Amino acid sequence: MASEMNASFKSRLRSGAPQIGIRSQLCSALAAEAMASCGYDYVYLDMEHAPNDLMSILHQANAIAAASSHTVVRLPGNDGLLMQRLLDLGINNLVIPMVESANDAARSVAATRYPPKGNRSAAAVHRGNRYGLDAAYLSDVLERICLIVQIESRAGLEHVSEIAAVDGVDGILFGPADLAADLGHLGNATHAEVVAAIGGGVERVRAAGKFPGMSTADPKLARDWFARGCCFVSIGADLQLLTRSAHRHLEPLQDIRIANKN
Repeated sequence: MASEMNASFKSRLRSGAPQIGIRSQLCSALAAEAMASCGYDYVYLDMEHAPNDLMSILHQANAIAAASSHTVVRLPGNDGLLMQRLLDLGINNLVIPMVESANDAARSVAATRYPPKGNRSAAAVHRGNRYGLDAAYLSDVLERICLIVQIESRAGLEHVSEIAAVDGVDGILFGPADLAADLGHLGNATHAEVVAAIGGGVERVRAAGKFPGMSTADPKLARDWFARGCCFVSIGADLQLLTRSAHRHLEPLQDIRIANKN
């Protein structure tokens, strides 16, 4: 069931309700709205492996909100200026990739806080505060923001407890593809060593009182990750689903194409 829009993504995580999402790489408001309309709790917009910019993110976020779902955005890196611009746009659920230490995590947190606790620039008028009309913005902005850092390397796994302990980090998303590569299993994110390593990480995140999350293309594996303690899991991506479906649709006619070539 889609998230209730009067509840933030962070409050939904705090409620203990499993959050099921889907990743979007098509940079299309129509695609994002269509997927959100299917009942996903969140649509995970990718700026790291898709050519999204600020305006494409804004258009997709509007479409996702219209479908009563939440927008989660992965940045291309630990970029404080881009974090500030997304927050000013009203994008409150951020994923910071390739975090490997408590210092990396603390740098991300600082970008979400106004001075003296951080270094976010304090603009008076922006979309995030309803163009200056939201009088409560400054007092409750930290309750709106959900900062998720992504563990994608052996070094990140080794320091996951310290990373999770950083005040201001709300959740940790494990990146199975990059973790598999760094653990010597490139292209095999379901290898037993990778699954065990992530499983141990999930336990350490929960022990720190934070929200662990995962990504998988297999809904059956998603069920397993929820059972292991994950609080949010995305179960595929629009581009991946499109190409797989298109390929399956063509497959019954491949003999005609082969015969024609001969």
